[in-house]
Amino acid sequence: MRVPKKNILGRRDDSLYGLLSSYKSNYTYIKVFVSEEDHSIVLLLADNPKRFFDMPVEKFRNYRMLSRLEMGIAKISIKYLSPENLIVVLGPLLGFTIPPEKSVMIDSLKKDGYYSMETSLRYKTRMLQGVKKLINMSPHKRYEILEKYFSADQEYSDGRTE
Repeated sequence: MRVPKKNILGRRDDSLYGLLSSYKSNYTYIKVFVSEEDHSIVLLLADNPKRFFDMPVEKFRNYRMLSRLEMGIAKISIKYLSPENLIVVLGPLLGFTIPPEKSVMIDSLKKDGYYSMETSLRYKTRMLQGVKKLINMSPHKRYEILEKYFSADQEYSDGRTE
């Protein structure tokens, strides 16, 4: 049996997973709710699954949570990325092909710790395709999002952009 090499003398791990390892505490948890009565679908993102319990219960009384099987995905979290990283880099629609005027976004990440996007049930397939795309994102794409997030953050903090 082969013994893995240890990081001797504090050498940096420049592989993709080595670069991402410093962000391993960042996660984005996803839940999708559907209501046939209200004819709407809601996507929720949070950095911690307990944040989903902080949401207003009366709003989601008519909604049913979709399972991973119904969404066609294997997991419900995105490793190495926080919801803020996704929203800043991909935009408020997260790169989904949903018309902006047909959706309502509520960004309460700072206050309550979750982000929600609600749209008509007509766009259910587009929403689920977007969720699959986010979940199945390659590690390289995740690292690109982190780079863009931190470079945009640095530009604004340096005062170089107006």
